[in-house]
Amino acid sequence: MKKIFLLLLFIQLSSAFIIADTEPYAPIQFDYDGDGRGDLSVFRPSNGVWYIQSFYLSFQAIQFGVNGDKPVPADYNGDEKTEIAVFRPSNGTWYIRNNDGGFTAIPFGLPDDIPVPADYDGDRRVEIAVFRPSTGMWYIYNLRTNEVSYFRFGLAGDIPVPADYDGDRKADIAVFRNGVWYLQQSKDGFAVINFGLPGDKPVPSYYDNLDLKADLAVFRPSDRVWYALRSTGGFTAMQFGLSTDKLIPTDYDGDGTTDFAVHRSGIWYIQRSSLGFTTFEFGNPDDMPTANAFIR
Repeated sequence: MKKIFLLLLFIQLSSAFIIADTEPYAPIQFDYDGDGRGDLSVFRPSNGVWYIQSFYLSFQAIQFGVNGDKPVPADYNGDEKTEIAVFRPSNGTWYIRNNDGGFTAIPFGLPDDIPVPADYDGDRRVEIAVFRPSTGMWYIYNLRTNEVSYFRFGLAGDIPVPADYDGDRKADIAVFRNGVWYLQQSKDGFAVINFGLPGDKPVPSYYDNLDLKADLAVFRPSDRVWYALRSTGGFTAMQFGLSTDKLIPTDYDGDGTTDFAVHRSGIWYIQRSSLGFTTFEFGNPDDMPTANAFIR
């Protein structure tokens, strides 16, 4: 009888693990301490220092990078914390800070490539990747398997917008072109969606927290309005920010929904979906807020 009970318990635990491991999830970006909320963080090009103010841990200042580097923070090792990282166009190398304070350097890309790191295979670890505007080629390097894959998708002048649009845990290759989204979804296949106008800035993210699919969204500088086509909540629009602001959307209150947010001269203006509007003074006017790292 005891053996039967232990066997049933093992089966239940195994089933729970399988379900948990295969469930879609919405990754929290720019969460350096792993508490499920995006943190205030900037990269200062003048001295190569990252300044991070998390909502759980204390203030940190970490020197990592040089002037001219592009911040590319992401969860590269699968520990559910964002790692400090830069892409150096001068030599096409990625530098990723390790948990022990050391770093990994990986040559991958050309000076004009656009960094597009994302979890393309659904293993909950971000792959380093670049989009080459001159050819429309995507190059992806899997840090776990050391395999390189490449795809042609897009044209010169397209804005790369990889995200998980079909909710299967895998980031999809996608581009934004003059108000039109072209998606090569890993589960639902190719799609073309008109949403936006030429001159809009694409800001896809998780603006509803029900189906864990990335939503199409743009910020229109001419009228200072965010427009989002939520996969479950439908269309929404909010005027928030100035045309010259740096866009920094992420989930700052930990409710699974991306918040509209902007950075202006060292001030953070955040419209949190659960906790309401707030502001923070953090950084200098010339700092690069890392939540703006992948917005073009």
